[in-house]
Amino acid sequence: MLVEEPSMEEALRHLLPKIIGNRTGWKVINMRSKGRLMKELPDRLRGYKRRMDGGEEIKVIVLIDRDNDNCHDLKRQLEDMARNAGLQTKTAAGTGGAAFQVVNRIAIEELEAWFIGDTTALQCAFTSLRGIRFPNSFNNPDNGGTWERLHHFLKQNGIYRNSFPKIAAARNIAKHMDPRRNRSRSFQCFLQGVVACL
Repeated sequence: MLVEEPSMEEALRHLLPKIIGNRTGWKVINMRSKGRLMKELPDRLRGYKRRMDGGEEIKVIVLIDRDNDNCHDLKRQLEDMARNAGLQTKTAAGTGGAAFQVVNRIAIEELEAWFIGDTTALQCAFTSLRGIRFPNSFNNPDNGGTWERLHHFLKQNGIYRNSFPKIAAARNIAKHMDPRRNRSRSFQCFLQGVVACL
């Protein structure tokens, strides 16, 4: 699995075992930035294709934040990179059960939407939030400004007052997340993609 940043890697360290159980062979590769991931992805995909042609069974999941990009344009870029490398994506394969090698997933708008999508995990990670009413803006986790919304809410409640430590927050929250209860649509799409690779 290729991810764009350390906080994604940290969150997945805690989330993947809840999704895949004790299956082995999974590896999360942190590309350190979205720009680097997008720049190096074509070469990496061609490298995976050569390994697949050599007989290795590999599934590649690419996870990236939408940020301010147009979601459809970003997805098309990812799909084009896979196709140009000679790989079939889950999206292109459709729902008919055709074989695929690549799953492209976008966190809308950012990873923090997944945290907002599981308010129970937030209450477990930060016990001072128990009994606190979550803002109405949390009802639609994928509705923009997610890390700012989350940081503002936590700051209002005495948590991370000065800055938002993304890696520490990812660790604290993800270890309490339950994939089945998450209300973020982008998380549920990611979950379906991972399950399809099992």
